[in-house]
Amino acid sequence: MNLIKWITVNARLKNGITLINSLTTVKFHLLLQHIINSKSEELFTEEEFRKLRDSLKLTEENLQLLVQSINYIYKQANKVVLKPTVLQKQLTETLNFDAEKAEEFVKAWSSEIKKDVGDFEQRMKLENLSWELNLETANQICNKESTLKARFQLDLANAVDDLKDKVTIELEEEELLHLYSTLEAIQIKLDNMSVSN
Repeated sequence: MNLIKWITVNARLKNGITLINSLTTVKFHLLLQHIINSKSEELFTEEEFRKLRDSLKLTEENLQLLVQSINYIYKQANKVVLKPTVLQKQLTETLNFDAEKAEEFVKAWSSEIKKDVGDFEQRMKLENLSWELNLETANQICNKESTLKARFQLDLANAVDDLKDKVTIELEEEELLHLYSTLEAIQIKLDNMSVSN
């Protein structure tokens, strides 16, 4: 089995995937939707769990494994940036999902990602960035030390409906250093990704 960086595959997960593949596509779809839409830590009430166990004709242990496997794969897939086609290929070729189950999983995953991330075409894009540094000098009356502040103005635009917006951000020295460190960390990750591809 090829390795996938975003998920740890062990014997228990392989058994869970076997259980996933044993379901009908309709039952898998319903179970997946219930898991995705569950807002509480406990995915099922005792009554729901009992009915599900009876409906799927599984032992309690196998049903636990089935639910945990679906939940684990879904949560792990949400932690990485993947194209739906890449995810589907990895589910079928590496995790050995049935093609229909992989397709159902990717449809549900894509739908939820769109809700979380939104429609990229509707997002504002940075058109221009301007900045200035301001030094507020010490004042004997207020007994205040001099402080360095950076002000950024971001000119944003949406290409779809020609909406424009300006956002101004003012940062003190410590906040500016934190922003710089964060941007530097992002750039290092981007550089590493482009080297590995």
